[in-house]
Amino acid sequence: MEIQLWKRIAALVLLVLVACLSFFLIGRGASDPETYSSTITSIDDKVETVLKLTATSTIASAGISALPGDICTPISEKLADFSEYFLLILCVLYAEKYLLTIIGTGAFRILIPAACAFFGIGLFWNPKMMGKLGLKFALFALALYFVIPASIKVSDIIYDTYQVSINTTIEMAEQLAEDTEELAEAQEEEDEGVLAGLWNRITETTDNLTEQAAETLNRFVETLAVMIVTSCIIPLLVLFFFLWIIRMVTGIEINVPVPGRRRRGAPIQNPLN
Repeated sequence: MEIQLWKRIAALVLLVLVACLSFFLIGRGASDPETYSSTITSIDDKVETVLKLTATSTIASAGISALPGDICTPISEKLADFSEYFLLILCVLYAEKYLLTIIGTGAFRILIPAACAFFGIGLFWNPKMMGKLGLKFALFALALYFVIPASIKVSDIIYDTYQVSINTTIEMAEQLAEDTEELAEAQEEEDEGVLAGLWNRITETTDNLTEQAAETLNRFVETLAVMIVTSCIIPLLVLFFFLWIIRMVTGIEINVPVPGRRRRGAPIQNPLN
C-alpha cells in the first residue's frame, strides 16, 4: 500500500510538471504569432485575393450597369452581390488568422492543464471517469490546435490548383471595366458626321461586352465556389476528420451538443403540463 501511494505521488508530481510545462513554455510559443508565420502568410495571400475579387466585381458591376439597354442589368446585379459573399469569406479568413494564437493559448494554457488536473484527481478518486475526462480534454486540445494549420495546408493544395483561374477572373473583370469605360466615352462623342458609324460600332461593342460580362459572371461563380471550399468547408472537414480519428483510435466519442436534442433515455416532457 505504501509503494502504491508513492507511485501516485510521483505520478501527481509528473502531471504538475507537464501542466506547468504546457502553461509556461509551450503555451508561450503557441500564443506567439511568429510560430504560425507560414500559415499567416498563406492566409494573408488569400485575403489579398479576396480583396481584389471584391474590388473588381464592384467595378465590373458599375461598368456593366452603364451599358445601353437593360439586357446586362441582371448580370450587373449578380456581380454586385458577390461583394457580400466575398465579405463573408474575408471575415472567415480573418477569424482563422486571429484564432491561431487564441486556440493555441486555450489548448496549452487551459485544456492541457485541465486534463492533467483530471488525471491527478483520478489517481485518488474515480480513476475511470477522471481518466476519460482527462483524455477527452487532452485529445480535444490537440485537435483544436492542429485543425487550422492542417486545414490551411489542405486548402493551399486546392487554392494553388485554381490560382491561374482566379487570376484570370480578376484580369477579365478589370478588362471588362476598361472596355465599358471606353464605350461610355464613345457614347459621349458629339461629332454629327460620324454619328451613324459610331452607333453601329457602339451596338457591336455592346453585344461583345454582353458576352464578356456573362463569361466574367461564370468565372466569378467558379471562383466563389473555390474560395468557399478552401476557406470555410475544408476547416470543418479537417476538424471532423480529427475527431473521427480520435474516436477510431481511442474509442472515445467527443459529442457536439445539438440544441433541442433529447438525451437517450431521458423522459419525454408533456408540453401540456
